[in-house]
Amino acid sequence: MPTDFTVLLLLNSERCSLVEVELVQAESTAGPRQWLWVEPNWVTLLRPMAAGTCLMQLFDQAVLTRSGDHAELRWANGQCFALSMEASNSLRPEFRRLVHQHLN
Repeated sequence: MPTDFTVLLLLNSERCSLVEVELVQAESTAGPRQWLWVEPNWVTLLRPMAAGTCLMQLFDQAVLTRSGDHAELRWANGQCFALSMEASNSLRPEFRRLVHQHLN
């Protein structure tokens, strides 16, 4: 049975997205959460290393810092992405497909 998900938080850059999803279990109960970095044709799972705050989240491969509706994702290799909060939590259709494929 395919895994369904709910978008809890969506941060977009021009061509990529950082999304926190909650997996939907059988009987429509809330399940585990995952942070996913979505690029055209690719999804990367980011594992939180410690409990985050509303301003910063440390992942195994990157650090997310937030300030209001804006954020920055800085990867361990130095690559950095400026992100903006997407209030509608609506993933681009092609990214929704990629996340669905990744989870299933």
